[in-house]
This record gives sequence, structure tokens and C-alpha cells, in this order.
Amino acid sequence: PAQIAVLYIQGAIVDGRSGGGGLLGGPPRAGSDTLVAQLEAATAATEVAAIVLRVDSPGGSAFASDEIHRAVSRAREAGKPVVVSM
Repeated sequence: PAQIAVLYIQGAIVDGRSGGGGLLGGPPRAGSDTLVAQLEAATAATEVAAIVLRVDSPGGSAFASDEIHRAVSRAREAGKPVVVSM
């Protein structure tokens, strides 16, 4: 059966890996490397029919945001619908 991939972008958008949050982890960070890898995995997965990005972010790095945008564009070019919820 088809599945919907839900990816969370929580905290400031930064270059590198996601992290932080929790009791002692500091504020959450949405790392572009982590999000791009998740988007690529969801795009390649044949059982995933669509991708939902759930965004709770104050913004952040323009470069990191562009990397995420390019991964979203590649997913759409591959035929995966991508919906953003903010």
C-alpha cells in the first residue's frame, strides 16, 4: 500500500546535520544534510506516494534552505507530490 512520508523541519535551518532539542540538547536545529538525505530516501522509496514537509522554523541559513529546496525540486521532478505544512 502507498504511504505518505512526513518529514519535520523543526528549529533554525543550518548547514550540516540536525540536532539539539530535548532536555539538555539546546535549541533544535534542522540540518540541511539530514533533510536532504531524508528527502532523497523518500523520493527513492517506491512505497512512498507523496511527501509532506511539516515546517516549524524561524528561518536560518540561505544556503542550507537552497539545498533543501533543490532536494524538493528533485523529488517533484521524479513524480513525487510534495506538500508543505507550516
